[in-house]
Amino acid sequence: MKITDAVQEFLELHELDNCSVKTIRTYEQRLRYFYTWLLEAHGIDEVEELKLEHLRGWMAYLKKTPTYRGRLLSDESIYSYGQSLLAFCHWLEREEKIERAITPRFKLPRVEKKFVPTYSREDVEKLLAACEESYHKDQKIQKALVARNKAIVTLFVDTGIRLNELVSLRLGDVDKVSRVILVHRKGNKWQQVPVSSDGFKPLHHYLSSHRSVLAGGGPSRKDDPVFLADDGCPLTMWGVSALFKRLKKRTGIDGKRVSAHQCRRYMATTQLAMGRSPLDVQRQLGHTSLKMTNHYASLSIQHLRKSHEKYSPLREGDWRDDVVFGSGYWDE
Repeated sequence: MKITDAVQEFLELHELDNCSVKTIRTYEQRLRYFYTWLLEAHGIDEVEELKLEHLRGWMAYLKKTPTYRGRLLSDESIYSYGQSLLAFCHWLEREEKIERAITPRFKLPRVEKKFVPTYSREDVEKLLAACEESYHKDQKIQKALVARNKAIVTLFVDTGIRLNELVSLRLGDVDKVSRVILVHRKGNKWQQVPVSSDGFKPLHHYLSSHRSVLAGGGPSRKDDPVFLADDGCPLTMWGVSALFKRLKKRTGIDGKRVSAHQCRRYMATTQLAMGRSPLDVQRQLGHTSLKMTNHYASLSIQHLRKSHEKYSPLREGDWRDDVVFGSGYWDE
C-alpha cells in the first residue's frame, strides 16, 4: 500500500471521528513532510517498507534541520511531530497495513520541562487597566472596544476557556440567569462552564450596552457571535492574539508570555492554590483526565512556597510569611 494512500485513509478516519479541522490539518502537514523526507532520503513510498530506523532517522533529521525561518525546532515541537507519527504508525499496526510492529522500541525524545512563569494578581490588574487604552476615531466604537476587551480578559481569567472556545461563543450560548456559557470543547464536545458573578459583570456590560454599537444596530440572533471586531465582523483567533500583543506593549509585562493561554494557566494555578478541588478545576478546564490539571498544580509556586515555609524543619515558633529579604543579589 502506498504511504500517500495510507495517510489519506488515516485522515479520512479522523474526519469520520469528528476530529477538529486543526487536528486533521496538523496530521496532514506533518505526515506529508515525513513522506517527502522518506522518499528523498530513502526512496521509500510503500508502508510495508517502513522500519524502526526510519522513525528514529526522522526524529534525528528534525533535530538538526532548520525551518524555513532558519531556526531549529524546539524539543517540544520535535516531540509533537513524533506523537503524530506514532499515531499514524499505531494505526498502521492495528489495521494490519504492515506485517511487523515497528513502534514498540521507538521512544520519543525527552523534553526539558521549562519553568514558565504565570501572571500575578498585579499583572491581571495591569491587563484590565490597559484595556482602557483601546483607541478608535469613533468615540462610541472606542467605548465598545474597551468594554469588549475587558469582557474578553475577564472571561479568560475567570473561566480558563481556550482561545478558540471564546471566539466560537454565540449569543445563545450565554445564560445570564444561571451565569453559565455553553462552550464547544475539544473532541467535538459541548460543556456548560460557570462564570463567577464578578466575571460575568463585564460580559453583561458589553452585551447589554456596547455590542450593538459594533454590530451596527439591528436585531440580534441567537447564533450571532458574542465578540465582534470594530467593523462588525466576528472576532477571530488572530484578532484576539493581536489584542494580547497590544496589551503586552501597554502593560510592559516583562519575562512572561502575555496570551489567552496564560490567562488559563493563571486561573488553574490560582484556584488550585486557593484549595479548589482538582476534580472541579479539571471539569472547569475541560480536561479529560487529571494528568494535565496536575501539571498546572506543579506550577503553583506560591502554594508550594507557603506550604514549605509552614512545615520547614528549621521553623521556630508560630508560622509567619511576612519576612522580606529584598529583591535580588545582582547590581544590574
